[in-house]
Amino acid sequence: MRAYILAVILAILIPIGFFSPFGGMLSYTWISYFNPHQYTFGFTRRLPVALLVVLPTFVGLAFSRKRQSPPLTVTTLLLGLLWLWFGITTLNVYQSPALVHHWTDTIVKFEQISKILLMAFVSLIVVIDHQRLRLWYLVTAGSFALLALKVSLWGIATGGQFKVYGPPSSMLADNNDFGLAMNMALPMFLCLAQTEQSRWLRWIFFMALPLGMIAVVLTFSRGAMLGFLALLVAWAMKIRHKYLGALGLAAVIAVVLVAAPSSWIERMQTLRTAAAVDASAQSRIRAWDFATKLARDHPVLGGGFDTFTEELYALYGVQDTHGPHSIYFQMLAEHGAPGLFLFLGLIASCYLTCGRIIRRCRHERSEDYLPEYARMVQLSMTTFLVSGAFLGRAYFDLFYQLIATVIILAHQAKLQVAQAPESSQGQLVSVVTNSSSMPCLGYTEG
Repeated sequence: MRAYILAVILAILIPIGFFSPFGGMLSYTWISYFNPHQYTFGFTRRLPVALLVVLPTFVGLAFSRKRQSPPLTVTTLLLGLLWLWFGITTLNVYQSPALVHHWTDTIVKFEQISKILLMAFVSLIVVIDHQRLRLWYLVTAGSFALLALKVSLWGIATGGQFKVYGPPSSMLADNNDFGLAMNMALPMFLCLAQTEQSRWLRWIFFMALPLGMIAVVLTFSRGAMLGFLALLVAWAMKIRHKYLGALGLAAVIAVVLVAAPSSWIERMQTLRTAAAVDASAQSRIRAWDFATKLARDHPVLGGGFDTFTEELYALYGVQDTHGPHSIYFQMLAEHGAPGLFLFLGLIASCYLTCGRIIRRCRHERSEDYLPEYARMVQLSMTTFLVSGAFLGRAYFDLFYQLIATVIILAHQAKLQVAQAPESSQGQLVSVVTNSSSMPCLGYTEG
C-alpha cells in the first residue's frame, strides 16, 4: 500500500520540474532528507527517485525565466574552487601507483559529492527571493520534523532503551549521521518558529524542537551529544539576557539527565574513559594517526576520496580498517593541505558573512528574516563543526545546503540595499566586492 501511495505522489512530483525547476528542487530536497521510498516495500524501494525528479528539473531549468545567475561572492568562489580541487585530487589517484588501487571507489565518491554540489548551485539559480528561501526551508525542516516525530514516538514507546536510526540506505542511516543531521535541524525549527506568519506553522516548529532534542538523545551518539551541548551553549550565548540563557541551558541538561534511560547514561559516561578503553575511540585515534602520516607523504594532493583503505593502513603500519572519524582529518588525508585550507576558508567565509548580516540588518524591520536565517546557519554549522570533529562527514549534503543559503542571504542583502528608499540610503552603505569582504553587505547600524 505504501508503494502505491508513493507512486501516486511521484507521478505528481516528477512533471513539476518541467514547469517549475524550483518545484523540482523542493521535490529533490524532500526525497534527499526524508527518503520516502525507504519506508516502502516493493518496486518503489528500488526506484532512483531522486534522479526521476532531477532530470525534469534540469530540462525545465533550460527554459525557465524565473532564475538568476549564481550570485558571485567570495563564498561562491571558494565553493567552486573546492569542487575543482576535488576533481584534481581524483585525477591524481588514477595516475598514482600507490593510490590507484582505490580508483573505483574514488570516482564513485566524486560522482556522489558532485551531485550534491551541483544541486547546491542549482539552488543558487532558482532560489531568487525570500519566499522561495522560506519554502525551501519549510520542506527541509518539515522533513526532519517528521523524522523527529517518528523516532521520538518509537523511542518513548520502547522506553528509550534502543538506538534510533535514520532512513535506511541513506546518508542519514547511521545513528551518528542521524544525530548530526537532527542537531543541524534544531536551529531551523527555531528560526521558522520565530519567522513564520502562520500561527499553526509556528506551533508545529516549536513542538518540533523538543522532539528533535529527544531524537538526538535517542541516537546514543556521543559525537552528536557533544554537538548538541555545543549548540545549547551557542544558543545561550546568543540570547540577549545571558542569565536566562544559562538557566535554559541548565534546565535542558537537567531534563535530559533525569529523563534519559540508564543505558544512555552508561553510554555517555564512557566519554571520560573512551581514549583508554573504548574500541571506537581508539579507532578514531588510529585513523587520525594514519591521516597525518598520509598527509605527510602527500601534502598537496592527498590520497583522494575514500583513501582510508586496508592497503594504505597496512602500508603505514596502522592496524585498522575504519574511516576518517573526523571531517578535518578526512579533508587533510583525502585532499591534502590545500583541500583542508579551502574547506576551512569556506566555513570562515560563511561565519563572517552571517556575522555581517546579523550586525547590519537587524535594525531593518522589513528584513527581519535575514539576520534570523543567518543565526540559523551559524548555529547549524556550529554543531556540524563540533560533531564533525569525531565523524567523517565532510561531504554531508545538509552542510552544503547551508553554504548555498549563505550565498543566497548575501545576495538578498545586496538587493535590499539596492531597493532601499533614498531616505534611508544614508544609513546603508553598499560594499563592493573586494579581496577581503563579501559584496554589498554594508548595512550600518546608524
